[in-house]
Amino acid sequence: MNNNKIVKISAFKRTVYTEITIEAPIEMVWQELTNFKLMSTWSHSLQNIEGELLKDANIMLYFKDDFGFVHQYKRTLIHFETGKMFGWSGVFFCGMWDNHKYQLVKLDSNVTKLIQTDEVNGWATFLLGYYFSHFFLRSYTKFNKMLKARIEKKEIN
Repeated sequence: MNNNKIVKISAFKRTVYTEITIEAPIEMVWQELTNFKLMSTWSHSLQNIEGELLKDANIMLYFKDDFGFVHQYKRTLIHFETGKMFGWSGVFFCGMWDNHKYQLVKLDSNVTKLIQTDEVNGWATFLLGYYFSHFFLRSYTKFNKMLKARIEKKEIN
């Protein structure tokens, strides 16, 4: 069952929700999700995060677009809980801002749900929200599948 979706809250706000179940312990998923030095070897979009994973820490994000260009964004981690969640918010295009979050939920000792969410907010969402929210949905769905494939091919001890 695919629960990935976009919800239009208003003309100026949309939410993007994606999830995937990974057959691995939550600790293993966290370790791979936060292994930023190797992320560019398997992720088509998020290439790296530089900085400390701590609440309110400043980080630098590196995203590759559909044309192969890598864009940098300075952000502050507004969401953070070790082993479970991290995320940021900030302006990304034409006065629109996001609220991006990765969250891990332990379903069983060897099963973890990855939930990746985002918001598209701001005045330009009225004109560009459809495009960006659908771009995010496709990108996050692909990222989740790639992370799942990478983790599940590893041996679980």
